This record gives sequence, C-alpha cells and structure tokens, in this order.
Amino acid sequence: MFRVGQVLHLRKLHVNNKMRILTVVALTCLFTLGASSTRGKNYEKETVCEVFRAAGKEKFMELFTVLYSQKFPNGTFEEVRCVADEMTKLAGRCCGEDASSDCYDKGATQISEKSCGKDSPFPKHPGISKCCREEGLERKLCLASLRYTAEELPSLLKPTNEEICEQYKQNASGYSARYLYEFARRHRSTPAGLVLNATGSHIQMAEKCCSPAVSNACFLNERLQQREANIFLRFTSNVCNNQVNLKSHKTGLTVYYGSLLGVPFEEAVAIASTFEQGLAKCCLDPKPQCIINEFTEFHRLLCNESTVTNKPAEFQKCCSKPPLVSLTCMDDLKRQPHKLTANEPLPSDLCIEASPDPTDRYLFGIGVNYSSVSMPVMASLSDHFKRSVGVCCAGDDVRACLDKTKDHLQRITAFVSKADDLCSQYFKLDFPAFVKKVQRDIQTEQPQYSQDDAKVKAEAIGEFASTCCFRHSPAVQCQKMTEGFITHGEDDSAV
Repeated sequence: MFRVGQVLHLRKLHVNNKMRILTVVALTCLFTLGASSTRGKNYEKETVCEVFRAAGKEKFMELFTVLYSQKFPNGTFEEVRCVADEMTKLAGRCCGEDASSDCYDKGATQISEKSCGKDSPFPKHPGISKCCREEGLERKLCLASLRYTAEELPSLLKPTNEEICEQYKQNASGYSARYLYEFARRHRSTPAGLVLNATGSHIQMAEKCCSPAVSNACFLNERLQQREANIFLRFTSNVCNNQVNLKSHKTGLTVYYGSLLGVPFEEAVAIASTFEQGLAKCCLDPKPQCIINEFTEFHRLLCNESTVTNKPAEFQKCCSKPPLVSLTCMDDLKRQPHKLTANEPLPSDLCIEASPDPTDRYLFGIGVNYSSVSMPVMASLSDHFKRSVGVCCAGDDVRACLDKTKDHLQRITAFVSKADDLCSQYFKLDFPAFVKKVQRDIQTEQPQYSQDDAKVKAEAIGEFASTCCFRHSPAVQCQKMTEGFITHGEDDSAV
C-alpha cells in the first residue's frame, strides 16, 4: 500500500497495477449517471471495461465507492453503495465478449432514468430536479456534473483498538466498506488513489492486529509505520481543499510564502502561481502520481532553483529532507510578520489591468504583516475585497465609487489585524479564559453592549478562533464565518 517513503525518489518509482487503473478513473466521474457524449460512447465503454477487467469486481466497487463518496458526501452509505453497485453490475453485464453492442449504452440510460425517479435509491442532490427536466445526452451531462459543495465534515472519531477489532470481527467486509465511505467523503478534494490506499492501510492494520486477539503493540507499530504517509495525506487534503474551495487562493498563497520566506511580492506571486497551477491540475485527478510529481517539482523550485538568498535556517533544514517530507516539514514552520512600508489606504491603481494584479500587491503588503491569519481567512478577506473593488472598476466613475466604498474596504483590511490579534491570544490562553477576555474587551470597547449580548458575541468569536486560527482550518466553514463577520459587522468595531 501507499507509503511516503516509497515515492520520495520518483525517478525510480514503478507504478503498480492498481495505480495504473487509477490513471483512467478520472474519466469515470463522467459516468456517474450516464454517457459523456454520443461520439464517445464506445470510448466510454472501453474505458470503464478496462478498469473493470484490470481491477476485478471487488476493487472496481471500491474505486467507485471512493469517487461517489467524494462526489456526494451528504449521501447516505446505502445511497452511495447503491450507485456504485449499479455501475459494477453494468460493467459486469456489458464488459464480456458476448455482450451486445448496445448493452452499455442502454444500461447507462437506465441508470440516468432511475436517478430521476420519484423513489430513486441514489444520492439526493439539490440540483437534480433541474437535470431531470433535460432529456437524453443533456440530462446525462447535467447529472454527471453534480457535486456537493457542503461544509467539511468533522474528522472521523478515533475508536480504541478494542472497538476497531470488535467492529472488524463482527463483519470484516461491512466494516471495510463503511470505513471507505466515511473516510472518502471527508477527503473529497483529495486524489482518490491516496484515499483508497490510506483506507487500505487501515484495513490491513485491523486484519493484522486483531487476530487472534487485540494486539496493542501491533497497532502501535503499524501506526508508526503509517505516520509519514498520514502526515502527507493531511497536508495534501488541506492544500487541495483550499485550492478547490477558495476563490482567492492564489492571493492567500502569495501572502503565505511572502511571510514564510520573507520575499518581495514579485517572487512570492511567482512561487504561489506555480503551486496553484500544480494543485489545480492534480487535486481532483484520482491517480496519486500526478500530485506526487507536482510536489516534487515544487520542492525543486523552492529548494534548488529559488532565487531567495537568505532562506531561514529552519526552511533550509526542511529542504535537506526528501521532497514529500520536505513540504510537510515546511508546512509546520512558523511564519514571521514582515513589516512593510505602510500602504496607502486605497491606491489609485487598483483598477489598472496589469500582471501581477495591483490589488494582489496591495493585499500582500497588508497580509505579510500578520502571520497568525490562516489561509482560508486571508483568502476569504481577499475575495471580499476584490469583489467590492471589482464593482467600482466596472462602473463609470471609478474614483467616486472607491471613495464611497473606502470605509467598507478599510474595514475588510482592518479585519486582518483583528484576526491576527485574536489568533495570537487564542494560542496563548485556554479556551474559557480566551472567551472571557474577549467578552471583557467587548464591554470595554463597546459599553452599549449588555453583558448577555457581549457574552453571545464573545462565544461567536471564540467559535471563529477555534475553527479558523489553525493552519489546517476548514476552508468552506472559515470562508462563511469570515464573510459573516465582514457582512454583518459593518457597524461593529469590536470584532
């Protein structure tokens, strides 16, 4: 199964059969509920059948369970397994040499029709009724494009070794299938191959350490062996989740690398652009090799080809490690604020079309001064700022619009400083003490607040800090929280 140590020297890596299977599974996302195009019907069937023959029925079912769990994370286990089972049965019926030429197309059409039935057993999606008003190919394409944008699900609870063994021994295949579903829907922006391999390692651990009796020493040894792989998976899941869900992700990355390396805007934006392009290319590609190759190239850029002359000592230590371990090492480094020359409140060139974007430059000058602001918060603030500026840039009187919007824009940028201060305090205090301090500060700065109102607001800020101050903060949730503070806190300087 997947181990980070097995892929550090990529030039020597030989991709096994399971990984070769995954090179074509990206296409299967189009096959969720039907054919991708009339012209491509034969190619579609050949592709699915190639996966089916190479993987076998059991592995084919696992691959589709991962893909549909990621695609429909709010679907129930039964719904996800149902659609995966339908595709497995379709492949079983239509991939044999004696199958009729129209077997696959007819079966795919029946699946798309079944999905629109009143009592469909497939995952329910808010946009499915719109698709079902279409006919034929358009319906199939619409159904295939559906994807949940729900908030991140909480991490899986960590059961005791005894609980794992009890569940595994009761029903090994059932435990494996449900764990696969639960794990995949919590990593829906992560290459499916990494998810499949991580769940495979967990199941192998249960198989090995639960027989004949629970062996705590075995569990400890297995978890130690999987440690680097799990760290790499968490890192990949985090950066891919940010890339998929944050509109101003590149701006956030630019600020991040500016504060991590102490480099000027032009160099930070070049580094961020390279990383962003690699993530956009590979995060939703099921095969792990794509993201591994991109990470290795990015390591080479940062450590061997970068023009940064005064790399921090801790950063250089990370560069001495193998590529994938190196990037997770860098992810652990503490960023430092870099006090730049104060920006003008609103530069006059925000609407000039240029590369790099002058708005990105302006936000960079603010963001690198505050190192405790997480990526989702910085990217969300940047996105809100850009939207507000964009409205003015599209109008007839740009200067007048910017002047009118000035207070709102300055409130957005001021939130960067406030979030930095909140997070700095949050990491120094235990949670109850932090909330009490915030409540006292609110009552001091805003005496019109009653004690109850100040307490409610302090608890909301506490929820924001406990959710969004960490480097691996959930992108969707923090985006909504940050937007809420900006949108609903227009007349409130206590936040």
